[in-house]
Amino acid sequence: MYVTSQTTLPAEISCDWRALQAQLLSQWDRLTARELDNTMHNRRQIALLVEHKYGVHYRLVENYLRNFERTMPMAA
Repeated sequence: MYVTSQTTLPAEISCDWRALQAQLLSQWDRLTARELDNTMHNRRQIALLVEHKYGVHYRLVENYLRNFERTMPMAA
């Protein structure tokens, strides 16, 4: 089957990025601020980074991030 385009793209992080980044860095100490910045606030890219560093499947991390975002302040 030939697919011409992807219909849904992963969403960007919707909460305050600096607050979330601080939480992620404290929780996952193998990540660096530079690596997180390189994800361009993309939930899928962050999840893939965590999968690479920790071996947690990216879909589980995406779900975790979505749930976690709900508890964080909204982006300005």
